[in-house]
Parts: sequence; C-alpha cells; structure tokens
Amino acid sequence: MKKDLFATSSLTYAYKARDVLSYTGIKSNVIRLDGSETRKGCRFGVSVDQRDARDAAKALRNAGIPFTEP
Repeated sequence: MKKDLFATSSLTYAYKARDVLSYTGIKSNVIRLDGSETRKGCRFGVSVDQRDARDAAKALRNAGIPFTEP
C-alpha cells in the first residue's frame, strides 16, 4: 500500500492530526521525519493510505491544523 505524508510543524500538531483523522474514520500513523524530506524542515507528521489522502487533507484543513505535503 502506498502512503501519503502530511508534515506538521510540531509533535503536538501531529497528534492532533492523528486524532482528527481517527475521528473521521481515516487510519493514520504519527511519524518522525528527517527535516531534509520536507520543504519547511518539519520533523513530524502523519502518514495515511494514498486512497485517503484527499479526504485527510480536507479534514485537516477543516480542523485548522497546519500541514504541508512533502
């Protein structure tokens, strides 16, 4: 299964993102990123199944959680 990543600016936001996605029925995992993997040097994020990426992005935006897609 292919995964999509959503990078967050902090570990706190990564956990909030995981909770929002769980509430909407999307499985996700909090992950640690190498800062060079992302455009803004983010160190944490969540990974979701590629099939859920569009819905996940919408849920995170609606919840006001800032993220970037590496």
